[in-house]
Amino acid sequence: MSGTPAAPWRRGNVVRILVGPAWHAAPGMLVWAFAATTVASFASATFPLGFHFMVDGALAHDEARVVVGACVVAVLFTIAWTLSTMSAGRNSVLTDRVSAFLVQRIAYLVNAVPGLEHLERPDLLSEIDQLREGRRTLAGAVRQLLGGWQVVIRSGAIIVLLATVYPPVMVVPLIGLVPMLADRRASRIQQASGDELAADRRLADQLFTLATTADTAKELRTYGLTGTLAARHAAIAERVRARSVRSALRSAVWEGLGWICYSAGFVVVILVLVLRAVHGHTSPGQVVMAVSLMRRAQVQVSSASDTAGSLATAVRTARRLLWLERYVAGSRPEAAGAAPERLGTGIRLESVSFTYPGRDEPVLHGVDLDLPAGSTVAVVGENGAGKTTLVKLLTRMYVPDEGRILIDGTDLSTVSADRWRERTTAVFQDFLRPSLTAGEVVGIGDLPRIGDEEAVGAAVSRGGATRVVERLPDGLSTPLGRWFTGGHELSGGQWQRLALARGLMRPDPLLTVLDEPTASLDAMAEARLFSRFAQLSRAGRESGGVTLLISHRFSTVRMADLIVVLDQGRVAEMGDHETLLRAGGAYAQLFTLQARAYLDRP
Repeated sequence: MSGTPAAPWRRGNVVRILVGPAWHAAPGMLVWAFAATTVASFASATFPLGFHFMVDGALAHDEARVVVGACVVAVLFTIAWTLSTMSAGRNSVLTDRVSAFLVQRIAYLVNAVPGLEHLERPDLLSEIDQLREGRRTLAGAVRQLLGGWQVVIRSGAIIVLLATVYPPVMVVPLIGLVPMLADRRASRIQQASGDELAADRRLADQLFTLATTADTAKELRTYGLTGTLAARHAAIAERVRARSVRSALRSAVWEGLGWICYSAGFVVVILVLVLRAVHGHTSPGQVVMAVSLMRRAQVQVSSASDTAGSLATAVRTARRLLWLERYVAGSRPEAAGAAPERLGTGIRLESVSFTYPGRDEPVLHGVDLDLPAGSTVAVVGENGAGKTTLVKLLTRMYVPDEGRILIDGTDLSTVSADRWRERTTAVFQDFLRPSLTAGEVVGIGDLPRIGDEEAVGAAVSRGGATRVVERLPDGLSTPLGRWFTGGHELSGGQWQRLALARGLMRPDPLLTVLDEPTASLDAMAEARLFSRFAQLSRAGRESGGVTLLISHRFSTVRMADLIVVLDQGRVAEMGDHETLLRAGGAYAQLFTLQARAYLDRP
C-alpha cells in the first residue's frame, strides 16, 4: 500500500479518531478553536455576576457598585461576543478542511486493499456506504466537541456562582442529566431504526437514480417501466416512512419525559430562592443572578442534548472509520516481489479453486491451465462459468483459495499487486467513462505518460479511435461528459473505442485482458479490432506478453492461438479453433449455432 501514510490515530479510541482528522488537517486552527471556546464560554457564563452587583447596588443607592456591575457585564459580554464571532468563520473553515481530508482518507482506505472483497461483500459494502454517507457528520464532529467543551466550561462556572447564592441550587445543572440520558435513549432508538432501514434506503436511492438518469431513460420509456418504478419506489418509501414514524414517536416520548423532569426541578429551585429572599436569607441581586444563571443552565442542557445526539452519530461514523482503518491494517500483508521484465514460459494455473467470501459454492474448481508466453488465449463459456473470476485472479484482485498461479514459475501471490498491475493492462465491459479531456481519458491507461501526446495519439490509432477523436471539436483537448460545462457527450461505441485505446497505452504489458470490451460494437467492428489486437500481440512477442480475450462472439475467438472452454468453473475443453471443431464438443456446438444464426439473418 502506497500513497497516504497510515493515520496516527489508527490504534486510538473513538475520541482520538474524532479529533485526529482535525489535528492532521489544521492543528493551529484546532488549538485556536479550543482556546477561544474556553475563554468565550467562561465569559458568557459569568457575566450575570454583574447583575448581582447592579441590582443590590441600585437598591442600596451604591453608585460605585452599580458601575462595577455594569463594567463586569460589558467586559465579559464583549469578550464572549467578539471571540464567538471570530471563531464562527474559522470553525467553518476548519470543518471544510476536515471534510476534504476525510474524503481523501476514505478514498485512500477503500483503495488501499489490493483486492475487491470489501467492495463486493454486501456486509462490508454496507459499512463503507454508511461511512461515505456519514463523512459530513464526522467532519462536523470537531464543532460538536467544541460545543461539548463549551457546555462543560459554562456549566462549571454556573455551578460555582450558584454555590455562592445557596449551595443546594448547584443541583440545577445536574438535573440536566435527566433529559440528556433520555435524549441518548432516543438517539439509540433512531440509530437502530436507521440501521434496520439502511438496505431499503439504498434500494430506494437506486430506484430514484434509475428513474432520473439519462442512461436509463430510453429503456424505461420503451418498456413502460416509469410507472412501475415509481410505484415500487413509493412502496419502499412508505415502508421506510412508517418505520421511521414509529421510531420518531418512541424517541419523542423519551425526550418529552426528560424535559418534564427537568422543568419540574427548575420550578422547585426558583420557588426555594424566592422564599429565601422573602425571609432575607438571599439578596434580590443574588436571586436575579441565580435566575439568569439557571436560565443559562437550561440553555446548556438543551445544547448538551443536541451536542450529545450529534456526537453519538459522529461516534458511530468514527467507529466505522476506525473499522476501515483496522480492516486495511489487518488485510493480507502485501507481497514485495517484483514482476519479471518479460515472460519466458508464460502464466500457469495449478489446481486453482476459488470461492467468493460469504458464498458456499466455489466459482472455480481445480483449474489447470497454461497460458504460453506471447500467446493470445480466448476464454469462452456460458454466463456464470467463471470467466470474469479468472480475470480477477490473474489481475491479483483476489488470491486463490487453493492452488497457485505461477508467473514464469514464481507464485503470483509473492509478487507485489502494484508491481504486477503496472505490467498488465485491461479493457472491461463496464469500462470507465471519466469526465476528463479525451487525451486524459486515454492517457490514464499509463499515468507516467498521460501528458505524452505522441504516446496518446499512437494508442488512439492502435485502438481504432482515430475517427472518434477527429470528430471532436478540440481533438484530444475536448472535455468529455455531461458534468463539464460545454462537455461533449459520446455514444457508447465511441466511449468503448477510447477505452480500447486506453488499454493500449502501456508498452509491452505482460498480461493484456480484454473482458468483453466491445459489447457496444457490431460483430464486424469487433472482429477488426480483435484482429488488430492479435497482430499487436504477435508483434510484441519479444516481451512474452499474454493476451487474454473473453468474448461471446465465436467469430472473434477463432483467431486466438488457444481457446479455453469453461463450464461451471472447470476447464471443459482446450485447444485451437480447428482442433475444437474436430472434437465436436461444446465449443463446436456453440460455434455452429452462432454461425448458423448469422447465416440465417436476412
